[in-house]
Amino acid sequence: MTTTILTKDLSFDEYTARQYRELASDRLMERALAVRPSGNYRYDGNKWEPQSYPGFAVISMADENPGNESLVTVLRAMATGLTERCPWEGSIYLLPADSYHQTVANTLSEKRFLDHVVHAGLEAEYPGMVGKALQGTAPGAQAGLLAMKMIGLSIFGTALGVLGVFENAADYQRILHFRIGFYSDRDLAALDVRMTRPFIGHITLAYIETDLTGEQRQQLAAAVHALNGQLKKVEPIFSISSTGLRRYDNLSVFRRKDGFPRYHF
Repeated sequence: MTTTILTKDLSFDEYTARQYRELASDRLMERALAVRPSGNYRYDGNKWEPQSYPGFAVISMADENPGNESLVTVLRAMATGLTERCPWEGSIYLLPADSYHQTVANTLSEKRFLDHVVHAGLEAEYPGMVGKALQGTAPGAQAGLLAMKMIGLSIFGTALGVLGVFENAADYQRILHFRIGFYSDRDLAALDVRMTRPFIGHITLAYIETDLTGEQRQQLAAAVHALNGQLKKVEPIFSISSTGLRRYDNLSVFRRKDGFPRYHF
């Protein structure tokens, strides 16, 4: 079969410009005005309840890749600073620090995951299929650690995440090399695993879960801008040495079982 390409990754220059553009004050305000509830979490007046969002993804966990201890500390401080500046009960769900990760390749989630994997009776063998695809994605000549500099908090459609850039263009190209190989696997493509969005380096910190008022949207943009001023003094590095398959039932917990495939850059 022929693999259908729905999108493509950005060039290094396009990618870097895009990441910095998302941190401009006018862009933050534009994004804040458009942000909407994700529906991934529900606040019952006392505690947060994750909503079902099942799937598989190939991701790099911050706390699983060595050398990211200070990064996690900085990100937790940013998350705390966000809710201190935007203290709206039930509006902003902060992800647990042990969920911080970079998605290297999306596979299947929600309805597509249920249709093509669960209901098809393929969940048990799916990790092996991903493992075969990873084996066919050989590292390039420059194998080794990838370094992604985290440059600022950005507002997405329903979430907030810290964006990353690569000072070494070769590191970025190695990510793209991996993705091209992974999405070219014919068996996964037959299950509708395909590249649906370009790679965007980021670690999600929080989700928006209420429809914000106009004043709150302005406060959100101002809070993010202020936090970015603090982060700029540090600009921690996300050290990525490996990635691997994870299973999730919601977007707070990403599990790796024995036998799940891993890939070392």
